[in-house]
Amino acid sequence: MKSCKKIFAAVFSAAALLMSSLYAEYNSLGIPDSAEIRKTIVDSWLNQDLEGIRMQNSQIRANKAGEIFQISLEEQSDVFAVYVSPRTQINIDVYDSTGVHTVTEDAYPVNAFGSWMYVRSKDDGKPEYLRLYVAKNSDVYIQFKPHKNVSTCDFVIFNSFAAQNVPLGIPFEKLLTSSVQEIYNLTKNSLPWNYSGHIQNQYESNILMVKTIRTYLKDIAYENDAMYDETGKSISITTGTSHIPEERNKGKLVLSSCGFVKWVVDGLVDPIAGSYLKRGPLIESTVEYNPTGYQGNLNNSFNTNFSLDWTRNLAAAALSVRAKRTYLYKDTGVDVTVEPFTAVYTSKGVTNTAGYIKNTGYQPDNLKALLYVLAITEPDYFYLAAIRQTDRKSSEVKVFNDAAVIFPFFDKNGTFHISVFMDGEELKYNDFEKYLVKSKDCFVHLTRIKTSSNFYPMGLKGR
Repeated sequence: MKSCKKIFAAVFSAAALLMSSLYAEYNSLGIPDSAEIRKTIVDSWLNQDLEGIRMQNSQIRANKAGEIFQISLEEQSDVFAVYVSPRTQINIDVYDSTGVHTVTEDAYPVNAFGSWMYVRSKDDGKPEYLRLYVAKNSDVYIQFKPHKNVSTCDFVIFNSFAAQNVPLGIPFEKLLTSSVQEIYNLTKNSLPWNYSGHIQNQYESNILMVKTIRTYLKDIAYENDAMYDETGKSISITTGTSHIPEERNKGKLVLSSCGFVKWVVDGLVDPIAGSYLKRGPLIESTVEYNPTGYQGNLNNSFNTNFSLDWTRNLAAAALSVRAKRTYLYKDTGVDVTVEPFTAVYTSKGVTNTAGYIKNTGYQPDNLKALLYVLAITEPDYFYLAAIRQTDRKSSEVKVFNDAAVIFPFFDKNGTFHISVFMDGEELKYNDFEKYLVKSKDCFVHLTRIKTSSNFYPMGLKGR
């Protein structure tokens, strides 16, 4: 009897180990997978005509791993979509006579992490595209399209294409029932899957710096041409002479656009060096022009690269202090020059993106997507943005006058955030984006600085 029990125990353990191994492979990417369910609805939902689908109600089904999905229909003017969406739980505040109570309810967002979206034409029922949401941010997905007898795919991040029209050697119809693992195995060498997720607990110093800056914004006032020198004295950025704050701003820190950016960097420098950064090295030119050319002559009378030089030199100074070794800007590699995107979808359709332009930066169209990629690939950095705009007096002149501080990061729930600080205020990213796009031929140049929890901006000590 004991030997039978041992055999049973061994068989049970082996079976459990096998099931565990199968589930690990089944769910190795952590993306909810509806392949089992999609295989059972090919005739009733995926290949069914629109009238037949309309006759059905939304359905709830589970896969073998216990993940719950909803099958549903959504119609637009010229297309219709069948969704297979995983269950998520949301907290809802309920008001009654006793007060406010938070209850948890099931939800099936059509663009949730792991959701499939199959879009067909209303005219002839032919497939338009198939979309798989591969990240917890709904703006990140893989899209498949039929192409002759096979198919192609795109990897899209905030309307920017990290991969476009990648050929797949299988018919489009096969993708309708392919598992996430099968899709990954098919595309792991051709799609940037590393952009679909991030490593948790890498953003503590980013979040701490954001929170610290927020606590002091109420005590900052914007004044043109104002900064604080290495001793904490208010001076003019342009001349280096004393800056007298306006009467209404007495008792506050007075900072210009570039002065505010320096104030943030000084909060990293002072705890290490025991002082703030000097003005002189920050206004050194970082761009070389032909002295007899148009741009060279223009720069002799007016510094068109002021905030570009300023942010580059600030980033170089921050690196020097952290490394305890003096670096000139040209030797630092602080410029962000990566080009992860081939095209961007705009109101005018899909257009090629210029990528990074030396001494100019990036167009605003795919800046948000770029910051998302940077948050994944450089989790412990924030960015100084030098903003190039058209001069108000002459449309032919492009100038770097303004600057901002940008923190892209993921919170503990995996939600992507972009915190933007400019002119002593925090801007919602949409407002920052509107500010950028309203200026013709606007570009944003980014330099990187390592974040730190050892961050004490001027005026915060002793409070």
